[in-house]
Amino acid sequence: MKRFAIVLAIVVALYVLFFNPIRFQWLPFGKQQTSAEVTNQVEKINVDVSNVGTEVKLGNGNKVKAVLRGRGKVSVRKTGDTIQVSVSRYSSVFSWWNRDKLTITLPRSYKRSLLFHAGSATLRFDGGMRDQTYSKFAANVSSGSMNVSHVMAKSFQAEVKSGNLSLDRLTANSADLNVQSGNLGVKHLSGSVIAQVNSGNLNMGIDALSGPIRVTVNSGIAQLALPNSADFRLNGTSSSGIIRCSIPLKNRQSDENGISGIKGTGKYKINVQVNSGLVRIH
Repeated sequence: MKRFAIVLAIVVALYVLFFNPIRFQWLPFGKQQTSAEVTNQVEKINVDVSNVGTEVKLGNGNKVKAVLRGRGKVSVRKTGDTIQVSVSRYSSVFSWWNRDKLTITLPRSYKRSLLFHAGSATLRFDGGMRDQTYSKFAANVSSGSMNVSHVMAKSFQAEVKSGNLSLDRLTANSADLNVQSGNLGVKHLSGSVIAQVNSGNLNMGIDALSGPIRVTVNSGIAQLALPNSADFRLNGTSSSGIIRCSIPLKNRQSDENGISGIKGTGKYKINVQVNSGLVRIH
């Protein structure tokens, strides 16, 4: 029994030494690179979290910082013009010791490309009341969920495979939204939009139009809520899907093949194509 206890103690010591489940920084294998300076040469910040709950917030200073509470190791590295934030995780018999959470702090003054990828994790980002406009903002969700709010970007891209993405108060010169089989909810969007839904669900509320809108639905469902003051020209075509519009239109024409009409001055084009899905415009 005594020999067994000694062997067990050695195994536990070696495990802690090499895998560092509670991240003792004084261990030889416990050091992590958790920050990187954002210089004028940095064009892109890429945040890639697999299955770790993540909160991204803005702070003062000129560094990208990451703090991981739980199992695994976090890495913040600058390579060329890119800062990459990633997490390496491993299963552990000590998993009950921690609730994994990753907190990332980005410089409030940063305004170039920002990319988020959530595998099966939950990621939250709130841009707050900052008046900076990102040159590009991209959000990619595999099977997790992501909540993004208060973002201004020249170019915005979102792809949802089988997860959930929620966008609130988004302003973009151009927004490209792609839903495979997940769910994408958009509230208070201002700008121009291209959206494609394969077999998922898109619920989009627009506060102001600044360019054309194009929505393509293959076998999913899309709902488009437009402001009362919107001036647009609607052209919807349907092969075997359904397009429903509850907004009064001038020169309205509607049949099983589609719908067309004008609201206000007809300044912006709204093109809708439905193959075997459903689009509601209201």
